[in-house]
Amino acid sequence: MNSPKIAVIGCGYWGKNLVRNFYQLGALAAICDPIESVAKKFADLYQVPAKSWEEILHDATIQGVVLSVPVPLHARLCCEALQARKDVYVEKPLAGSEEEGEHIQRTLEAFPQVFMVGHLFQYHPAVNKIAELLSKHIIGKLKYVRSNRWNLGKIRSEENVLWSLAPHDFSTILRFIPSKLRSLSAYGQYCFQDSIADRVDVQMVFEPDIHAEVSVSWVHPFKERKLVLGGTEGMLVWDDTLPNNECLKLYRHVYSRKGKTIVVEKAEPEPVACSTIEPLQAECQHFLECMQTRETPRTDIREGMAVVHLLQQAQMSLDHHCHE
Repeated sequence: MNSPKIAVIGCGYWGKNLVRNFYQLGALAAICDPIESVAKKFADLYQVPAKSWEEILHDATIQGVVLSVPVPLHARLCCEALQARKDVYVEKPLAGSEEEGEHIQRTLEAFPQVFMVGHLFQYHPAVNKIAELLSKHIIGKLKYVRSNRWNLGKIRSEENVLWSLAPHDFSTILRFIPSKLRSLSAYGQYCFQDSIADRVDVQMVFEPDIHAEVSVSWVHPFKERKLVLGGTEGMLVWDDTLPNNECLKLYRHVYSRKGKTIVVEKAEPEPVACSTIEPLQAECQHFLECMQTRETPRTDIREGMAVVHLLQQAQMSLDHHCHE
């Protein structure tokens, strides 16, 4: 079966990676970028036409669009694409607010198409392996999740570090903890801009009593991308700075009670084998497969809305604590 044809909208920092992957998968039919020189560069590199947004919407040979554009444009472009009967892949987060997300959702209900949110980590081999191990209760009952995403990275002026980085962590945590959120609180630091947080810590409690913490920062002196899952019979640790075949480890720590004292018997880490496929390649391939089969993507509108809900709740808490 021939691959569906798509157009990538936005060829910037992340968009160029989407262009590369969809080209390698034989699906790239056109590119679009508001900067003419950028559009020409990628059109020449991949030998596809550079088209305007309006031309893409009216091109019947293009079945889907991939949106890698600023978040304030998501709602309008998603809705226009759906109304033009295009399948849609939109980068994270789905929208800048629940209200915008609900507008996209209503449009999708009126114009049903394949719709996918680019929550990359849902397609990472390590995340898939962790989900598999949790389903087998390899670490017993899950008690807590801790995610750190720190780096000395690009400091943005259009969004804070919560909205820039935490969608990845929230999406991953919601996959591991599908139960109801009981409470959430967020605290931030404003190092360089008064209204844009550079570091944010979010604490959550899910039913029945599973704790989750997310810490994101773009003003940290070194890069750390680490996820820890603690259970009653062990721990899983994913270090995303390591290659896929080295990044996931299982610690079969054992807890026991001696009188009033809880004793921990530490165990050596056991490497867990993971696929070596590039997560972005797997994500792009999943979108194309859903376009062909008309199945609902793993990261669909509901999953995207759940992440935006957490982001908005965290932002409200952040704003509250900022003005205390």
